[in-house]
Amino acid sequence: VITLEQMFPLTLGANIGTTVTGLLAASVAVSNPAEALQVALAHLLFNIMGILIWFPHPKLRAIPLKGARKLGEFANKNKFFPFLYVGTVFFAIPGVAYGITYAVNN
Repeated sequence: VITLEQMFPLTLGANIGTTVTGLLAASVAVSNPAEALQVALAHLLFNIMGILIWFPHPKLRAIPLKGARKLGEFANKNKFFPFLYVGTVFFAIPGVAYGITYAVNN
């Protein structure tokens, strides 16, 4: 078992690895190759910039670690919290944003 502090750099590295995989996949895209590379590069640079902002300084590094601990505490107290969190963050909020974008553009 590893600590949250030990897991943090592993997670950041995994995020970079995933974006590099996306970049490799975009480099062989047949339809819209320029757009595919643009999105993949934006994703890679977004993650690199996030690491450069959050990881080097210990006080800034503590912010996402405290957030992770707090989410873990909520999940420990209420077993339905993870489902509510995932449903809200990954489905409801993007759905509302998509709906607003769709309404504005049509």
